[in-house]
Amino acid sequence: MQDREPAAGPLPYAEVTDDGYAARAAETFTAREFGPAVLLSGDCPRCRHPITVPVVDEVYRHEVAGAGDDPGYRTLLCTCEADHPARPAGLSGCGAYWTLLLEVER
Repeated sequence: MQDREPAAGPLPYAEVTDDGYAARAAETFTAREFGPAVLLSGDCPRCRHPITVPVVDEVYRHEVAGAGDDPGYRTLLCTCEADHPARPAGLSGCGAYWTLLLEVER
């Protein structure tokens, strides 16, 4: 994915992903612990607006019997509050999503 100049107008809402979204987020997002969650912060790799995404640990998830170990993959969504034409009512963000592997450093 190449860096690009900002669009002349607001980027329209579109539920899309790109291999470069995860790579860019992995390189530029910061992580900090927040209780049982981790807060990931950075600029959305699609629209470039700032976002903070809470990633909740298994404390709040219902585990399916026999599901095995959690591999650490999480799907993140853009949650920016900027204007994105054609965004459905009640939603936030530009529609971008990507998957990251979260690893705990000890």
